[in-house]
Amino acid sequence: MKRLFIVTAAIFISTSVLAGNMSESENMNVRRAEMKNKQSIEKILQNEDMQRLHRDMTVYGMSEVGMEARLKMISTNEGRAYHKALQKTQKNTAG
Repeated sequence: MKRLFIVTAAIFISTSVLAGNMSESENMNVRRAEMKNKQSIEKILQNEDMQRLHRDMTVYGMSEVGMEARLKMISTNEGRAYHKALQKTQKNTAG
């Protein structure tokens, strides 16, 4: 009877420890992915040309300079990526 109890306890403890290790591993993978995503967003937002275009868009608004900046921002892949990264950071800081 004691042996059965010991074997059952050993199986229960080993499976719970294994399940605990698996959930920690999954959490670490999620955290790593979030860190890579943050780093890539930060790198995109550090592009000085895109910062200048965005500033021109917001400062000059509907004027010719602002509209040209909008056109350049929309027509390039870099511009679209910058806009998405900017929206994502604003969403994260908004709460």
